[in-house]
Amino acid sequence: MQLLGVWDLVGHTGPIYALECDQERKYLYSAGSDGIVALWSCITGKEALAVSRTPTAIYAMRYVPQTQTLFVGQTSGVIYALKPYEKKLLGAVQAHQAAVMGISSHPTDVEGWSTGKDGVFLYWDTDQAKPADSVLVSEAGLRGFVPLPTRRLFACAGRDGTAYIIERDSRQIIQRLIVENQPLFSIATAADESTLWIGGQSGWVYAWNVEDWALRTAWQAHARAVNAIALHPAGRLIATASRDKQIYLWDVRSGKRLLTLAGHQRSVNALQWVDEGVLASAGDDGVIKVWHLEA
Repeated sequence: MQLLGVWDLVGHTGPIYALECDQERKYLYSAGSDGIVALWSCITGKEALAVSRTPTAIYAMRYVPQTQTLFVGQTSGVIYALKPYEKKLLGAVQAHQAAVMGISSHPTDVEGWSTGKDGVFLYWDTDQAKPADSVLVSEAGLRGFVPLPTRRLFACAGRDGTAYIIERDSRQIIQRLIVENQPLFSIATAADESTLWIGGQSGWVYAWNVEDWALRTAWQAHARAVNAIALHPAGRLIATASRDKQIYLWDVRSGKRLLTLAGHQRSVNALQWVDEGVLASAGDDGVIKVWHLEA
């Protein structure tokens, strides 16, 4: 893997916390402390279109292609449902009692989910743009989560250092993985859902076997907290981003570090693969970097 070039996309007035992608159009959404949701083209490099402005900072977003709806989660716990290409607000729901930390949706049906700093995991009807059910997972609060659709499970990163496994149908916690005694910041799964990668405040990344919930391996990936983990579309590598300003690409089989992407001036908070050769990153410096890569 080698770096061919990088674009800097600027326009936000503060730290950026969330990136999301419309894979069909190859458009990138960004949002952060300024409350602005911006839309970028990662193929042409065209300047941003301001889609919306919300009252408080945004930590999480999810674009649902089936309905072309963008869900935006704020530090206030409110989740907005937007039609971004129509610049239309569908509604706003006080979903959580603290900051919304993660939003995702099923790849084919209308079910969606969110996690909050209040420790609640919410089930959503994305067609109706409203919550359908809730599970109190941890009094300490949650950060992000990842769905495992074929296994009908969710894995949530806890602020207490525990990863919580929720069964989709029973809506019960079926497993607690004690990862470390510090908050967990990021979580991702393999394409075949056999492995969970979990990043902690310590800078370590932990790989857990989903079949038996055993710890497979762990390594010191960064000098500071691992804020984001993103699986490559082809499934052969993961990207990690950290408060130490660095982005690393890792081979998922060997664990070997393949490439370092350096250039952010402050903490890197979010990663998003646009396609197999394009990785977007964003952080506290208010800059989105679009890395063009070649295998």
